[in-house]
Order: sequence, then structure tokens, then C-alpha cells
Amino acid sequence: MSTNCNNTDEGKTPPAASAGGRPRLHPYLQIIVAAFCVTAAELLFKRGAMATANDPAPLGIIGLSVLGSVWTWFGIVPYIASFIFWLNVLRRVPLHIAFSIMSITQVLVPLGVWWFGSEHISPCRWVGVLIVLAGIFVVARPAMKAEEQL
Repeated sequence: MSTNCNNTDEGKTPPAASAGGRPRLHPYLQIIVAAFCVTAAELLFKRGAMATANDPAPLGIIGLSVLGSVWTWFGIVPYIASFIFWLNVLRRVPLHIAFSIMSITQVLVPLGVWWFGSEHISPCRWVGVLIVLAGIFVVARPAMKAEEQL
């Protein structure tokens, strides 16, 4: 019989039901939801920043005039939602895996600005996006397979 003090369940995902019996989102799905929330926030922040880009007021010089844009405040809502999902994810997924998967925002944000037509994405950047996407699969795939075996 082993008496290893380091025998913890760190990295193992707990059952999908909360203490109240309600089903909760799978932690990897929560990472994706958090990433989409961050993406929405970043796109709204950009819109808020552009709406106040030519503000001559003293607050415009240091960038605080962006707080006067409703788009910035709309962006804060999904950012807070992402923060809540992220904290929940960190209770169930090792940080090195969760953080690597969360880098999907490096794919989603360029796709978002391209989709909405607000910025041009160079071919070199698209290659970088594909490399990031491949890296996410390299990190996530073994972790998800290991979890399936639990």
C-alpha cells in the first residue's frame, strides 16, 4: 500500500454535475466559450477605440476618452464573462493546458476583424494563424485523449 502524499487529482476533470445536481459545461467547452467572449470583447474594444480616436480632449491624449464610448462598455461585459468562465476552468484543467488552448483567441481575433472587414490580414499573418491552430491541436489532443481514459 502506497502512502504517497502527492497523490492528488490535479488535472483530472471532476464529474459534469455540480453539487446541486445541475449539469455544467465541460471544462474544454468553457475554454472555447471564454475564448469567444474575449474575441467579442476585443472587437468591441477596437470599435470603442476607433470611435474616440480623434478626441482632442485631454483624456483623449492618454487614451482614457475610450471610456466614453458605449462600445467599450459593451466590450467589458463579455470580458467579465470570460473571466468567470476562465476561473471555473482553472479549477478543473491544468493551467499549462488551459492556457495553451486559450490561445485560440490568436485565431479568432484575426478571423473576427477579417470577417467584419475592419482590418486587412496579410498572408504571412494567416500562415501564423494556421501555425497557432496546429499548436493548439498538438497540445489539446493528448490532454483530451488522457481525459477520455479516466
